[in-house]
Amino acid sequence: MAVRLKKVSSGSRLQLGLSVLAAARTVDTSLVKDRLRRFEETHREYVSAQKRVDAAESQLTAVQARIAELDAVQDDAVDALARSLIHEGQPIGNAFGAFGVPGPGTLKRLPFPDEAAAVHQLVAAVLRSKSVSGATTKAAQAADKAASAVEEALVPIDELQDGVREARRMRDSVGQAWESALAALRRGARAAADEGAPELHARLFPPPTRAAGKTKAAEEPATPATPPPAGSSNAA
Repeated sequence: MAVRLKKVSSGSRLQLGLSVLAAARTVDTSLVKDRLRRFEETHREYVSAQKRVDAAESQLTAVQARIAELDAVQDDAVDALARSLIHEGQPIGNAFGAFGVPGPGTLKRLPFPDEAAAVHQLVAAVLRSKSVSGATTKAAQAADKAASAVEEALVPIDELQDGVREARRMRDSVGQAWESALAALRRGARAAADEGAPELHARLFPPPTRAAGKTKAAEEPATPATPPPAGSSNAA
């Protein structure tokens, strides 16, 4: 009957693998040398695969952080354009209503690409208007530039996300081989007990250390003695 392998996280695999290999250096493993060598090789492959995941995720995170920074600049530019339009007579409730675009609050809550596209639409409508001032024109151009910066930063996102997914897929594929190699090593270590190495399994796979139990609750303070009624005496 096939044995279902317990799924573990990448961090747990790395930690367990290091623990097993460190323990293997302190005990005679000749009875499981082939299984141990296979596990050691697979663990190295897994470590390398996890490093590739970390690198891909780091690149994606850096670009996402940059996009968030540029979006903040874009939001400020949207607010500045709204203020300028309000100064010229547009309603406070929706300074962009006359230009066919949602108000600043709604606009800034849109997904990054949608917000940038809406800003371009807004700017085009504002610049077509003959009644806007030079200050509003500058504010619109600044918003347009900020939206373009967001769009430019968004260009590599899809590729980076694909890279992260592929790196994780490769790591998880190696992870299955890692778990199989670990299970084989466990079985070999248990079987070694019948061949004169009863301590091998316990040395390679010591039971997890249980966390210390909760400390005993502090005893409640003693109830102070009730003072004697007024006028009474303790004298003999």
